[in-house]
Amino acid sequence: MDGRRRVADILRTYLARERISRDEFAHRTRLGRSTVDKLLVGLFSDRTLAVVEATTGLVLHDKVAAPALPDAPPGTIATGAAEDAAPSIAVLPFTFMGEAAGQDWLADGITEDIITDLARLRWLFVIARNSTFTYKGRAVDVREVARDLGVRYVLEGSVRVAGGRIRVTGQLIDAATGRHIWAERYDREMADIFAVQDEITRHVVAAIEPHLYAEEGFRAAARPTANLSAWGLAVRAMGLISKVGRAQNQEARRLLEAALELEPGYARAQALLAWAGWWAALCYWWPDNAEGYRQAARHAAVAVAHDAAEPWARMTHGICLSSARQHESGLVELRAALDLNPCFALGRTLHGWGLLRAGRMEEAIAETGLALRMSPMDSFAGIYTAIHGLSLLGARRFDEALPHLRASVAAFAEYLGHYNTLISCCGHLGRIEEAQDYIAARNRMGPPIRVGLLRRNLAGFAHAEVFVEGLVKAGVPE
Repeated sequence: MDGRRRVADILRTYLARERISRDEFAHRTRLGRSTVDKLLVGLFSDRTLAVVEATTGLVLHDKVAAPALPDAPPGTIATGAAEDAAPSIAVLPFTFMGEAAGQDWLADGITEDIITDLARLRWLFVIARNSTFTYKGRAVDVREVARDLGVRYVLEGSVRVAGGRIRVTGQLIDAATGRHIWAERYDREMADIFAVQDEITRHVVAAIEPHLYAEEGFRAAARPTANLSAWGLAVRAMGLISKVGRAQNQEARRLLEAALELEPGYARAQALLAWAGWWAALCYWWPDNAEGYRQAARHAAVAVAHDAAEPWARMTHGICLSSARQHESGLVELRAALDLNPCFALGRTLHGWGLLRAGRMEEAIAETGLALRMSPMDSFAGIYTAIHGLSLLGARRFDEALPHLRASVAAFAEYLGHYNTLISCCGHLGRIEEAQDYIAARNRMGPPIRVGLLRRNLAGFAHAEVFVEGLVKAGVPE
């Protein structure tokens, strides 16, 4: 079995390196999808192995007969896969704990939906349902499961139904150590079970994706940059981008440029470089801000050209088009990112931002509100609360906007843009003393706030008038 696992490890690493999906691999080899799924967990015949060798050029038969590797130390996963290969996860069948017999299909349905949505994350290798469901109804050690399936992470959970309510719990586990990375509980009314099932699935996937990226970032950060692949460099950069500070942004761009030197066609790296450049321009971190936006737009367009099915590429391209006042084209791209990954919380916020700029205020409020529920811990420097608050301000719902805008300043007090929106909102609400406090705090960090500059910067956006009106009421100089 050790040899078969080694073959599975080699093939998973091959697929990650070549960026080939399981479906595409099944098409290339003319093996069925179920055969490929079995192959990737070490279940295959000599004939299957011969077909794979002929297609890939890999030498695999001798690995099956090779002597066993020495036992791994306790608490580790001896997969043999490259540390900087794409991460992998197995979703175990959620345990049904309801009172009514015959309703375990609820747990199965939620499990299958989570597998399906995770599989849409192209950077994540997801074990197929047919393999993980062999563990249904069995008491298992997640470390043994991970060793059998050759994965880094395991997601497990339970579903309980009682008194017209459903409770779903989930735990994301580091397979090497058994450490819990994330855990959450969801309680809902059972009025429309399929809507509830969809909602819980979206929340679970949206919640665990950033945790997976963070864990991969920790792995990459522990290794010298010179030893990282393009994937490892991009993951490390992603961890820095999520901190959104100036120094971290600069280092992230450096790592992404290094990743693109290794692999010029790497769409995710191009997209992240576009996003990092766009964010730096938004924060006035470029010597020439207009050039920052131009570079971001170029990288975003290249990212989409390399991989139109990469959500980060479509999102960054969309927000660059939106920033250039190409509202309808931008919304097409931003919507495409969500079609590719409906659980993309940041993408959903930026789609809301695009809707706001295009004048579709109520749609923007709904979209940014959903993003905020998907990312309740506001892990991206206040952007979720900031754009939701901005959307509410654009719709002249100032009382509702105020707490969100205050929260955004608290989350990223170094970003001048958060202050600008909050000052406008305070102006509309007649909170002039509070607005003056924010003006003073903001002006200590950067060039003084001026109505004329912000009027020019917001020209062409549907919320410009209400935004500027609030600044004037707050006493901001022209």
